[in-house]
Amino acid sequence: MEILKHPRYVDMDKCIACGLCAEKCPKKVDDLFNGGLIKRKSIYVEYAQAVPLKYAIDSDSCIYFQKGKCRACEKFCPADAINFEQKEEKLTLNVGSVILAPGFEAFDPSQFDTYKYAAYPNVVTSMEFERILSATGPFQGHLIRPSDQEEPQKIAFLQCVGSRDINHCDHSYCSSVCCMYAIKEAVIAKEHAGGDLDTTIFFMDMRTHGKDFDRYYNRAKDEVGVRFVRSRDRRARGTGIR
Repeated sequence: MEILKHPRYVDMDKCIACGLCAEKCPKKVDDLFNGGLIKRKSIYVEYAQAVPLKYAIDSDSCIYFQKGKCRACEKFCPADAINFEQKEEKLTLNVGSVILAPGFEAFDPSQFDTYKYAAYPNVVTSMEFERILSATGPFQGHLIRPSDQEEPQKIAFLQCVGSRDINHCDHSYCSSVCCMYAIKEAVIAKEHAGGDLDTTIFFMDMRTHGKDFDRYYNRAKDEVGVRFVRSRDRRARGTGIR
């Protein structure tokens, strides 16, 4: 099997992941792993738990690759690990089988003008909200609004975004995961808030079809205090924080 290996422009044998290169890099770009909620540098580690923990240069945003100057990372790297001369490599591997893991793309609600996802910073997708809640996320796990960094008083979860809707997105199927991760995020949000946070999930049908999923749903409703409202809210889409 032949595969194409793209250059990292960092020698993996020399890189000690000290982070000095990223600290000195002057170029900031949107951090896609954190949903664009914060910035990262052009030389970066994709996420904190990356294995192997080695840095890479994003040639699409790097000042040196775009303008032919800078090379700050090379200057400050204590391990002499920066190598701007790296090229693509074609590797031939002898394998008995191949596992295809192409992944997927999250639905982009910004295509709907009336829902204002792209206009209001406090309307976020579930993936973005997951990063907000994460200890390694843009706010170190603190539950705050992206717009002003203040703690929210209410959070609304709007379900079936991008699915079960052939008129707006041509996806008639149910994703089968949204109900449970919305419940999980609502429960964790209330735990993080530590106060009287009002969390409401607006849903079409509550599909808790896995082992003990119904028990988790009932606990969220009866013990944690998450509100559930059966509806199809057309006024907004995503997770609204205010």
